[in-house]
Amino acid sequence: MIHLVAHCNERKIHFSLPDDGSEITAGSMPENVIYLPYKGISRRHFSITKEMNGWVLHDLGSTNGTVLNGKLIDSDSIKVGDVIEAGAITIRVERAPSEVEAIRFSDNKVKIDPFETDRLGQVDVGVEEIPFSFPKLKLPSEMVLGKSPAMMEIYKKLHSISDSTLNILFLGETGTGKDFLSRMVHLSSRRAGAPFVAVNCAALPSELFEAELFGIGDRVATNVSQRKGKIAAAEGGTLFLDELGSFPIGLQAKILRAIEDKTITPLGENKQFPVDFRVVSATNEDPQELIRTGKLREDLYHRLAAAEIQVPPLRERKEDLEILIPALLHQISVKENKKLSGITKRLMVLLINYSYPGNIRELMNILKAMVALSHPGEVLDIHLVPEKLLSDGYDRPEPNDDENSDLRTSVDEFTRKLILRALKRNDGNIGKAAAQLKMTTFGLRKAMKRLGITSDQ
Repeated sequence: MIHLVAHCNERKIHFSLPDDGSEITAGSMPENVIYLPYKGISRRHFSITKEMNGWVLHDLGSTNGTVLNGKLIDSDSIKVGDVIEAGAITIRVERAPSEVEAIRFSDNKVKIDPFETDRLGQVDVGVEEIPFSFPKLKLPSEMVLGKSPAMMEIYKKLHSISDSTLNILFLGETGTGKDFLSRMVHLSSRRAGAPFVAVNCAALPSELFEAELFGIGDRVATNVSQRKGKIAAAEGGTLFLDELGSFPIGLQAKILRAIEDKTITPLGENKQFPVDFRVVSATNEDPQELIRTGKLREDLYHRLAAAEIQVPPLRERKEDLEILIPALLHQISVKENKKLSGITKRLMVLLINYSYPGNIRELMNILKAMVALSHPGEVLDIHLVPEKLLSDGYDRPEPNDDENSDLRTSVDEFTRKLILRALKRNDGNIGKAAAQLKMTTFGLRKAMKRLGITSDQ
């Protein structure tokens, strides 16, 4: 199997050729497998097919012609080492990267040198099917299952309690997916046919909180109409209280009574109304600390936390990233209508080794940025990595560290080479070098300081 590397505006774009023998077309229209929207490229410029004696390049009647190893061709076989020219684009035929050994992430120091292109290897973009023996659990749209022991333990608990009457409190850092798990609880319960009403306690102004949650009675004030609150809207279903630590302390006794008595009193009313709802809540703060500091009533905590589930941060469940990254890339590429051919294993290693202080939310933003910067049909590689992963994502190895082949050292070497090359091409001008590297001037100076690079090197 062969591999094509297109050289476009000082970028390398990787295209894999499939083994199934299907025709691969290249041109300036998005429907081509090799999409080249550049000057001098025809709508359907050339194709590559796999025939009895190997791969064959065909010109498709392009305006400017297809050149193979300096000669204009109509049709000719290609092999490793050949150079294809179409318009302003040069494409080199390389040997397909061999698959590296199975990647394991137990110690966060996977030794894959980013410069060993013959060991590049790639992972397909898409959802991996994993064994899941919890038939009662129903997944919300776009939720991706993890496979780590920690997440399997959570699924096991939810499988047992989702269809019960227990109120559930999810604990965990921001962005760990507590909202998805809350929706899973609702969809997996007998309340699934009724509403799931989410309330972000931190997003509601305190002066509007009571009206939003409990509703407003009839003729409370001039020009104020009767309105149903979030609790009433959750009739028969589930009320999700997110950012519980921001729930106003003055209203906690009222929500406690509503939970215990299954009744509510709208703002400005004296009459109670029955309501049937289940509460699932979440917080990224320690409940005991909230109680100690007077931000959470202890009796309300015990009512909300009949079942308490801790959701671990992403950095403590690296196995899940092996599934999350390809699956989320697929979701993003579909939304952006941009086809991706895969992601290199060295980029997977880099992404998996990052600590993700913002958890899944941060991972999603990083992947969105990479997809936006990528070329349609490209195999995503480390040149698309956001600056923070290269400059802040890893601690610099100690001088006496003799493991010079580990990933962090290799990434530093890769970054250093890119910066030095950009500085040389721009005669030491940091502003121009930063623009070429698609970095901010501040970011480049920061990376140069960390790597010990001066502009006159």
